[in-house]
Amino acid sequence: MATAPAVATARAPIAANLPSAPVASATPTAEPPATPTFAEAEQRLRAAGWPTLADILAVRVSQTRRKMKLTEEEAARAAVALVDELPAMPHARHLLDPMPKATIELVRSVRERGVSRAEAEQMAEFLLQARTALDMDNPSPFDENCSHVVGREWQDIDYRDEGMTWQKQQAIYAPKGVPDFKSAANIRQFFRVESKAPYFQKLYRVKGSAP
Repeated sequence: MATAPAVATARAPIAANLPSAPVASATPTAEPPATPTFAEAEQRLRAAGWPTLADILAVRVSQTRRKMKLTEEEAARAAVALVDELPAMPHARHLLDPMPKATIELVRSVRERGVSRAEAEQMAEFLLQARTALDMDNPSPFDENCSHVVGREWQDIDYRDEGMTWQKQQAIYAPKGVPDFKSAANIRQFFRVESKAPYFQKLYRVKGSAP
């Protein structure tokens, strides 16, 4: 008697061998807040009680000189950083009155150049000490000139219209213990070297010495 052919039984697919379907997130990732316009950020900075800093940023946006000029977007980011960071930076707040331009760059270095808030605070504390210890009869240019370098790598320093390059300056100062300006220790070493230069003594009319 003929045997009926066996009927193939369909097997269910093994789930472990199948790619898992993506699971939709219950909560969509929030978009980062958009940077406000400079006009909006400037107003926030003034409302926070720092109109001098707002004035400095506004001048840097409108200036025709290339060195240290800011775009409106850059100035807006700086204003937001100042509003956000300064409440937690007491040494930087103490630096505001004598050195507002350097204070702006210290805070920008926290947000934009990878400097920790703690290190920026140490730099602010040192700049206050240096300003006192140097005992300058002409301290006005000190804030401007410090703002050009604090919190920066050599390649981040704006040497436009000065007839020098960061490569040449780095070649001079790196062997003297100044690999960058992103720590209080490096800035301290820079002033120990720089304060002995004839131009430094003449420009600031120094009566003291670097700490």
